[in-house]
Amino acid sequence: GFISGTTGKGGLMTVDSAQQVAQEMMRSIKAKNMEKEFGPNKKAGEEFLAANAKKDGVKMLPSGVQYRVIKEGTGVLPKDTSRVKVHYEGKTIDGKVFDSSYKRGEPAEFRCNQVIKGWTQALVHMPAGSVWEVYIPQDQAYGARQQGADIKPFSMLIFKIELLEVNPKRK
Repeated sequence: GFISGTTGKGGLMTVDSAQQVAQEMMRSIKAKNMEKEFGPNKKAGEEFLAANAKKDGVKMLPSGVQYRVIKEGTGVLPKDTSRVKVHYEGKTIDGKVFDSSYKRGEPAEFRCNQVIKGWTQALVHMPAGSVWEVYIPQDQAYGARQQGADIKPFSMLIFKIELLEVNPKRK
């Protein structure tokens, strides 16, 4: 094995494929450790979404993202490549606000596909002028990654999203 590894001949796999296998194994081990430590976040999110799905006015997209229409807009539907201007407030299921364009006093602008999957899923179904409360499963949010101090791995997120404009004029 040592001679094959050093000469690159006669091995069962190339050095590159061995490195790829090793990296995948390390990712798998890390994911299992994260699941042990932060698994309760995942379970809490799943329980929240299961209960939430039964509430009046809550709808679900094919991806599992749930939403409740606060105000139905009549404008255009953005595509995933459209630029949008939004006001939003994000919070964890315990109600802690972790980000808010309302508090900053300035809406955000970005392309629909430049945000977490759950946001993109919601935005492409929202007519401009709409205000929705969106419930994003952890796998459509940050998954196993921690995001800042407040969003722990496997956290499901809740956003109030107000779609102000699709393809806003740049200043």
